[in-house]
Amino acid sequence: MTRQARKRFLIAATVISQIILLIHLLVIIYIYFAQQQFMDTEIYSTIFPSGNLNMLMLNLALQGAVSSGALLGLYFFFRKTPSAEVFFFEFALLGFSLSTLRILAVPLALQITSLFALQPLSKLLFFGRFFAVLSLFFSGLFSTGLAYQKQGGYLLIEFIIALILSTVLPLDCTLFDPPLICRLGQGSGFGIAYYVIGAIAMLNYLYASALHSSRDYVFNAISILLVFSGMELSYHCAHIPAGLFGALLVITGTVLFAHRTHAIYQWF
Repeated sequence: MTRQARKRFLIAATVISQIILLIHLLVIIYIYFAQQQFMDTEIYSTIFPSGNLNMLMLNLALQGAVSSGALLGLYFFFRKTPSAEVFFFEFALLGFSLSTLRILAVPLALQITSLFALQPLSKLLFFGRFFAVLSLFFSGLFSTGLAYQKQGGYLLIEFIIALILSTVLPLDCTLFDPPLICRLGQGSGFGIAYYVIGAIAMLNYLYASALHSSRDYVFNAISILLVFSGMELSYHCAHIPAGLFGALLVITGTVLFAHRTHAIYQWF
């Protein structure tokens, strides 16, 4: 991938994250005026069986802000560097940002007559989750010596994998767990594969630490653990106060990753 193409990809990712944040702001304004109407519908108790709607809106907007702010900061901080690790880490943040769009289920619920109409939105959210964890996985692979010249090809591969998996994923739209997201069908195996990929993403950096005899990669492994844990906490607990801690973990992991990656390469 040329430097110019890389720059365009990162600009596109950053712009998309800003648009997602804008969507959150617009939905919050909409819900402010339509919240009571939504809560009075029969659909409300199904797609939002527990938690606090205002807390959910706050957490999802915060997660969107964290993603867009982190992407913007990383883009400017590393804009002159060719690091594939940082490149894919930024796309992991984009995937996290996409997964916050579950808030769109609220205005959509006021327009639909069947809960199955929310299935495409749930699949988009799962695409974001898959795309995020695969990006963390590839970020770690590059630290172990994967060819830097093929970043575009690997990005396309992970995009296709995430798209296929989210498309074929069986969803039960008669139940919503966590709130606003169709529950996974039984026997999908999503959880096992997802967490195995997340664990390997962290282990890649631990292997890179031994390979390069550098403790900085250990800190990067810790940052991947923090970011992945924060994404999961934000996903499962967005409707309760614990979701705020998830956003904090993502911020902490991102700052640690940026600091230690800069220390590894000493670009400027």
